[in-house]
Amino acid sequence: MTMNAIPLPHEPVRVALIGAGARAQTIYRPLFRALTPWVSVVAVCDPVREHCDPMAAALAVPAFYDIHALVKARPMEAALVVTPIESHHAISVYLSSNGIHNLTETSWASMVCQAQQMSAVARQHNVVVRVAENFFRFPVDRFAQAVKRSGYLGKIGRIVSYADHTGYHNNSRWITFAGSHPAWVQCVEHAMPHPAFYSMPQRRHESERLSARFFLFPDNVLVMDTGSGHVKGHLGRHPRPGYTEWQGERGTLIHRAIGHAWGHERDGTVQTELRRCSDAKLAPAQVAHNHFTGGGLADEITPIVMEMAGRHWVRIYAATPAGVIEHVNPFRPEEPCQHSDDWYCAAIMDHVSDFALAVRGLRASEFTDEDALMSQMMEVGAHESALQEGRRIKLPLVGELAADALKRKSLQAKYGVDPLDVEAMLAISYPRP
Repeated sequence: MTMNAIPLPHEPVRVALIGAGARAQTIYRPLFRALTPWVSVVAVCDPVREHCDPMAAALAVPAFYDIHALVKARPMEAALVVTPIESHHAISVYLSSNGIHNLTETSWASMVCQAQQMSAVARQHNVVVRVAENFFRFPVDRFAQAVKRSGYLGKIGRIVSYADHTGYHNNSRWITFAGSHPAWVQCVEHAMPHPAFYSMPQRRHESERLSARFFLFPDNVLVMDTGSGHVKGHLGRHPRPGYTEWQGERGTLIHRAIGHAWGHERDGTVQTELRRCSDAKLAPAQVAHNHFTGGGLADEITPIVMEMAGRHWVRIYAATPAGVIEHVNPFRPEEPCQHSDDWYCAAIMDHVSDFALAVRGLRASEFTDEDALMSQMMEVGAHESALQEGRRIKLPLVGELAADALKRKSLQAKYGVDPLDVEAMLAISYPRP
């Protein structure tokens, strides 16, 4: 494994894995051996014994079926929370109240008020809380960040995204790219019923909601983020990763699926390229040569290459006329997770190591609890704007929110308890088929 200047703590952070369902089994478990420089799993906790026992046996650690018993035994100093979204708030607040650092899967919470409490309780108890957000760590996003730093396209002042990960994941991507928080959100939504189908046993679809969102970041950076709930190509829609442009002053980074199913770089169903106007296509050269047609057309087209070594992602790069722009992957999982290539696994290793280094005080987190809270505010703010017929909503959000109230009512009807009642929510099991 190559580290490429990723710091190593003097000892790994002792973590409990809370949640032993499908994601923990297929994504996290295969990576724990490669993550040993940063974390050491010392316990597994899940109320579903048929999930908990095999995971604990595979990791050779004790199994716990109740979070209270886990915290009482306290073999860990931190926790990786890989459970359904509705459980995140209660688990995080309970752990933080007991002085246990926690990294929680996305989305971080169901409501803004929950995310605010997760952050506040952690700060009260001097605990590190983070969201396990990995989408801005994907190859194309790392490359887009490198392009921004290079200045190759000039200032990148606009992002246009269609049919990708509209929602919490994309909110985090835009925060990371901009390096700041947005000033406002504006959103229009449209619902359309369709014949029912199941994409997974627990996911029955009967309607499709399209969301068109606009976010304005400092330095006049605008994001237009559009997509529906059917981001995996259902009903023949444009499949993930959709179509995204990072639009610069003199060119564009384009990333798009070109098939009819979920695209993958390895099989050629995703196309990524840089399109740039050379000096010859800009006004000074046109004036100098008395040539006033054809200006503004990109004449430097550079493909983006995903370099692999077998199943391992090495780097993503473009050999442009101005030089190579690249992001080199510092992580090499020894046992790839369920994805046949390890770029997704590398993103998981990235956020777990980032959390461990924050716990050890060795490095500031790339994405903080304040960023996680803003991603939640962007999400709820978009719903708030849609409820108000597209009215512009200022960020950060303040006061009582209609979207939060609707979500709270929905969760209370679903579980029969107030979703802000930590102990009541801890008592609920959230198994999936």
